[in-house]
Formats: sequence, C-alpha cells, structure tokens
Amino acid sequence: MSTPPPAVTARPLPIRLRDRVVVPPAPRDTSVITGFSARTPERIIVEVPDPVSGRPTPLAVWHHAVDASARAAPADGPPGGGRDGEHRTPVVAVHGFRGDHHGLALLADCLPGLEMFLPELPGFGHSPAFPDAPHTVAHYVTALGSAVEALGLMTGTSAGRRAASPPGGRTRPTLLGHSFGSVIAAQLAAADPDRWAGLVLLNPICEPALTADDSTAKVLMSRIAAGYYEVSAALPERLGSALLSSPLVVWITGTVMAKTTDRHTLAYLHDQHQNYFSAYDHRQVLVEAYRASTTGSVLDVAERLRLPVLLVAGADDELGSVRGQKKLARRIGRASPLARLEILDGVGHLIHYERAPQAADLIRSFSAETGAL
Repeated sequence: MSTPPPAVTARPLPIRLRDRVVVPPAPRDTSVITGFSARTPERIIVEVPDPVSGRPTPLAVWHHAVDASARAAPADGPPGGGRDGEHRTPVVAVHGFRGDHHGLALLADCLPGLEMFLPELPGFGHSPAFPDAPHTVAHYVTALGSAVEALGLMTGTSAGRRAASPPGGRTRPTLLGHSFGSVIAAQLAAADPDRWAGLVLLNPICEPALTADDSTAKVLMSRIAAGYYEVSAALPERLGSALLSSPLVVWITGTVMAKTTDRHTLAYLHDQHQNYFSAYDHRQVLVEAYRASTTGSVLDVAERLRLPVLLVAGADDELGSVRGQKKLARRIGRASPLARLEILDGVGHLIHYERAPQAADLIRSFSAETGAL
C-alpha cells in the first residue's frame, strides 16, 4: 500500500493568556490545523423505523466521497485495492454526545482517500428525535444499523458467517466511533462482527463515568456534570433549556477539556462547540442521551468484539483513565484477532479536534497491519 506524504501544517501559534478568556476567531482554512484541504460532504436522508413504534423517521447521513486527487494513489485503501478508488472500504463514523457530523470533519479531511459516511444520531444535528422511543444506547444501535442497511452498505449475514461485499464495488465497511459514539459503535459491531472489516474507537468510553480513574478531581467533575443535567431536567422547560445551551457553560466545557497548545486549534474547537454543541432537538433528548452516555461503556461488549479493533486514547482524558483503557484493550484482546491500543500524550478527550492528523495516521497503520480498511 502506498504511503501518503506527511501532512504539512502551519507552524503552531502559541496560545496567549487572553486567548483562553476571549477566544480568537476560528481559522477559515482548516488546513492550518490538519495540512489537508477541507472536504465538502453531501447530505443524505434515509428513513429508519422508530425502535419502539416502527414509525418511519428521517436520519441524516453526511457522505464524503473519495477526493479526485486521492484516486490516483489509493493511499487510504487496503492492499490490493482496485484502481481509481474502487473496492475501498467505506467508513461509517459515529459522533459523540452533544455532537453532530461536524465533530469528525477534521478526521475526514485527513483521510481524503476514504469514502466516509457520518450519520447524525436521532435528536442531534439534522436528525429529528425519535417520535416514540427514548434515546438509549440500544435504540441508537438499532437506528444506526437500519441506516447502514438503507445506505446499501450491508448485505444480510448471520452470526459466524462472513458478510458478502456490498454492491457498488465496496468491501465491508469499517465502523468508527468517538466518545459516546464508541459505545454505540462497539455494541453495533458486537451484534454481528462479521459484517464489519474493523472497528476504530477514538477516546473510547472504557469505564462508567463516575468510576473514571481514582482521581478525586475526575470523579468530582463527573458528579458536577451529572448534577448539571439533572437540575436542567428538573427546571421549567424554558429555564432548563437555557441552562443546557448556555454559551458560558459550553465555553467552560471546552476550556476544561482542551489540552492543545495551538491557537488555531483552540479557536476551532471553541467555535465548533458554540455552533454545534447545542444542536439537539429538545431538552428531553439531551437528558436521555446524557443518561445513556453515563450508564454504559465499551467494556460491556468487549469480549464479543471478534474483529480487528484499534483504540486511540488520550493520556489526559477526563472520561477514561490510562489504566481503564489498558484494561479495555486486554478484555477486547480475548476475542479480537487484533486489539491495538495507542495512547497519545498531551491530549485528552478531544482527539478528533486536537490530533486529527495523528489519528488518521494510526488508522492508516492499522489498515496496513490488518487490511481492515
């Protein structure tokens, strides 16, 4: 497999004290962060059944086609991949809690040779809330599975039988999830591992929120977050919704989680949070999704992940300790033909913003080692 040239990014701009208080404007050209041109996705709307009532509901999926400039050298494809981008493995990437497809845009930019599908979970972004079902992990898994089927990325399989290649010259897709999306992606992969070429988990949720590490500060942060959502749920609708979407709270969240030393990246992630962190359908969706995000972890299905798995975690992640990530990798390794854990220093829970090029390089390496992509 050919290796893409290293990304050329602008020299990092040091963060000044005032940048942490008054965030500078986000860069219009994100190549100063990634070294890659921004890709423009197409929005696809598929209908999926409500997991409780079966009523059809629309779900938005953002499709990144393979860049024309990447077709000549299938650097992001598997060994033996077809010419002109044929027979490449598509990637289905699931965003995290309070996110939408924008959160994974930098990663998509860094993988121009891959076809990517970024679904927006029901109740977030351009996907309306479920009409009848509560927003739980199990219901998200059901809806996402239906969406992947509707996109024609799957053919029927049963457990233990290798999936046939989907139509259109594609091979089986790879599944990717970030943060809360890692829990959803892991459960979907565990339900039928043979349907997927591989599983990539960025900032995987490796332990329930209130047991993250033995750090008092981390446990305290988790309890403050839980209290914030429960208080917001108990307040009158207008007041509770205002608290949940408060720009000040969103800024505090980004400030606490950011570890970057680059001014461009800091400005970008704050801009993303302010613009899209509150792009949810209504208060009940957010409260239900928060409860879902704190009551489970990838560990719940670790020993059912019988497919190659790449875990990419931050050494300073507030939502998962290094010890917890190593435990998760060991548990996955009991079933997986390959469970590879990469711990990135100097970053926390925002790998998809702060280390997108590095995460993309790890995905390419995983591809070369396993043929998963």
